[in-house]
Amino acid sequence: MAFITPRPPASDVFYKKTISPYLHQQRSYHEQYGDINCQTIIAGDRNETAKALRLMKKSPRRELLHDGIFTTVNNDCANYRKLRGFDRWTVSEEERTFPIAYSILFYKEIEQVETLLKAIHRPHNVYCLHVDAYSSQQIHNATESLASCFDNVFVVSRKEAVVYAGFSRLQADLNCMSDLLSKNVKWKYFINLPSQQYPLKTNEEIVKILKVYNGASDIEGITGNRMMAGRFIFEHNYIYRNNSLKPLIVKTDRRKSPPPHNITIVKGSAYGVFSRAFVEYIINDQRAKDLLHWCRDVRSPDEYYWATLHHNPHLHIPGSYSGVPDKKPWLAVFVAWGGSDKCEGRFVRSVCVFGVGDLRRLVLKKELFANKFYLDFQPLALRCMEEWLFNKTQHSNSLDLQYYRDLPFVRKS
Repeated sequence: MAFITPRPPASDVFYKKTISPYLHQQRSYHEQYGDINCQTIIAGDRNETAKALRLMKKSPRRELLHDGIFTTVNNDCANYRKLRGFDRWTVSEEERTFPIAYSILFYKEIEQVETLLKAIHRPHNVYCLHVDAYSSQQIHNATESLASCFDNVFVVSRKEAVVYAGFSRLQADLNCMSDLLSKNVKWKYFINLPSQQYPLKTNEEIVKILKVYNGASDIEGITGNRMMAGRFIFEHNYIYRNNSLKPLIVKTDRRKSPPPHNITIVKGSAYGVFSRAFVEYIINDQRAKDLLHWCRDVRSPDEYYWATLHHNPHLHIPGSYSGVPDKKPWLAVFVAWGGSDKCEGRFVRSVCVFGVGDLRRLVLKKELFANKFYLDFQPLALRCMEEWLFNKTQHSNSLDLQYYRDLPFVRKS
């Protein structure tokens, strides 16, 4: 059963004057790639996968909707939400009583942001959009327009000019965390996402998994030789070259002082699943603030700050982990890394951009999200994931909750 995004009548003024011309310019998947069976591809049929690859090779590029059209969607929000498929989800009472907070970090391609938001949006959750301060004014205008069409979506109150190995990347998430705590929604967990991620679980499944977590956070922990210790042992400076708008981050020969409060540095991912109590600690506790200040001249501090707080049990942070960091499973997001993981799409900076040949593996993963997809690379991969996720919400599923109950970091009642 495939889903079809409904279109309003051609006489609809909003549809005719704003969205319609661009959707007709951007040919539908059926018009561009023919009759591809996503269910067969996801089931692992190599012939159907090869057919999809041949069709995409003949027409390899899918033109994204121009960012400019999103600046007008708030002219008629009801039709926009209907046209783009936001209103098609059903929500259970269990989901309504377990709201989740999200942040989405991005700097370009509003349609990619919209694709992720559409997959995770439910009316009882709350969403913070962090658009990079370096982004064009058109991106900022489009983000404001998109957010204004939802009561539970907002643009972060303080935008950071993000340098992706710099402190501003970490501060961007902290700004969203702080804003989300101020909202009148008693959300249970916070999940931070880049716009290229896509869920491997429905909202209902994520709720069931997080209820099993029972207040435990899910944050990666890495120690030993993989820590890239030079990033935090030495101070780093920001320098500007050749009139560049963005600074370069340069390691100095000055060694940093030890971290405060007898803290041991642990490496991890910039992304995780954070309990509300963990977020409240990060924003309010002085020890967290002291570590944050210490991280200001660390390279890629977002890959150390969450993990360090999560894996220092003497701090007694709610939802943190007391076991060996490297032995803790991490289920926040699945990433296929170059040199160790299979990738049927292509590697970009050692991370797999998934293609149609990866879908069979992805739908069997235990992680909550997958990183990453590009709308304009093997576009049928993300299109088939959209269809699969929608269909999964319409039918009872066989989520193996026992797997999550047996995880070593969940809190036992």
